[in-house]
Parts: sequence; structure tokens; C-alpha cells
Amino acid sequence: MHTETIVRRDPYEKLSLKEKIGYGMGDAGSGMIWSVLALYLTWFYTDVYGLDAGLVGTLFLVIRVFDAFSDPAMGAICDRTRTRWGKFRPWLLWMAVPFGLCAVLMFTTQI
Repeated sequence: MHTETIVRRDPYEKLSLKEKIGYGMGDAGSGMIWSVLALYLTWFYTDVYGLDAGLVGTLFLVIRVFDAFSDPAMGAICDRTRTRWGKFRPWLLWMAVPFGLCAVLMFTTQI
């Protein structure tokens, strides 16, 4: 019988400089992609879809306010998730298709 020893890090252990840079670079890349997407989405909704710029700004504001509550809620849900695949991986797998579908619908002008 093969047994594996799982080494768990102390949750209060400080991150090394290499880890901080790695996390920072990943977050910077993600932030750049989302910023470009938001910029393009603003142009798309005003110039292609024909929405008023004030309405698009209000839409983005409402989404940000919703996001301020949904992100901590989803973090709490993920923290309570216990599967053999971990805390976060099941959510990434389960939500990939709905996320992709929503991304397509964001740029759909005809239904």
C-alpha cells in the first residue's frame, strides 16, 4: 500500500519575493486583459450596439457594485468547498462553460 505524505504550509508563513513577483505578474496580466476588454466593451456598446454612453457607464457602475458583494460571497463559498480536487478547481471547471456562454452573449447583437 502506497501512502503519500501531504505537506501543508503554515497559513501565516510569509511569501518569498519570488512568489510575490509571480502572483503580482499574474494579477497584472489579468488586470491588463480586463481593462482592454472593458475599454473595447464600452466602444462596442456605444458604437456598435447603439446604447447611450451614460447608460453604458451606469451599467458598468451597477456591475461593479454587484461585484463588490458577489466576490466576497464567492470567496466564502470557495473557502467552504471541500472536494478531492481542492477548494477552487471545481468552481473553475464548473463555471468555465457558463462563463464562456456569457462572454459570447456580451457581444451578441441579434438573438
